[in-house]
Amino acid sequence: MSGRLLSFANYLGQANNVQIVESFPSNSPTYTYTYPEDITNYTFELDAQTIVVDQLSYDRTTGDPNFTDSLVIGSFANTDVGAGNVTARDNAAGTVNITIPPFLYTGPILPDARANVPITVFRVKWTDTGSTPNIVDQHRWGIIQRYTPGDSAMGSPRLDSNFIPVGTGAVTTFTSDVVLDSSRTAGTYKNVTGLTSGTSEGNGASFTVFVADNGQTTVDITNRGKDYIAQDTIEILDSDLGGGGAADITVTVQTVS
Repeated sequence: MSGRLLSFANYLGQANNVQIVESFPSNSPTYTYTYPEDITNYTFELDAQTIVVDQLSYDRTTGDPNFTDSLVIGSFANTDVGAGNVTARDNAAGTVNITIPPFLYTGPILPDARANVPITVFRVKWTDTGSTPNIVDQHRWGIIQRYTPGDSAMGSPRLDSNFIPVGTGAVTTFTSDVVLDSSRTAGTYKNVTGLTSGTSEGNGASFTVFVADNGQTTVDITNRGKDYIAQDTIEILDSDLGGGGAADITVTVQTVS
């Protein structure tokens, strides 16, 4: 462990506007925010996004998480949290309840709590529409997700199909030219790779292909790979799908991250 201590507040920036907690995915705490004025004209926006850090250590004296040697290696999609999680207590007194909903993160978690740690960043943003110009500020919670039976699968977040590696050209959206073809062999084909063509050096993407008895076919991504660029194509061979004589499937990369 590094001799220095870097808190999550320092890690994200805006040190006065971040709090870090450890919690289980099913937990749903409510916090009371108190403002020094009437909040009748305040509007609130809530959203959340789970990031994944490669490693996490703890200060031996305080027990606080230490992010000095932590790197963000990926994330999951941003989630808009509904206005129903904001409840005014007393507008004149400036108090409002904010509830963090459960299961903002639904992916796998490693019980060792030291590597590939998912951290959900929950943002509370408020706008004072009674001011000219409007005054906007925000607060964030960093929620270290912890394993507990029944809440999540045991495993690495990096292996979840919704995990998006940081800046590696991972496939985020794609299209395919699948059509109904009765000659395609029915079955579920997992972790199918294909032949990449295009101007990138994309590699590592794999897919789960489901073929119904009538030849109806769906393609879901299993591993997003790396080093792809938009408009790369990945050819999934019929020989990897039972070899029934149907046309190969062309997957076209639309966006990457």
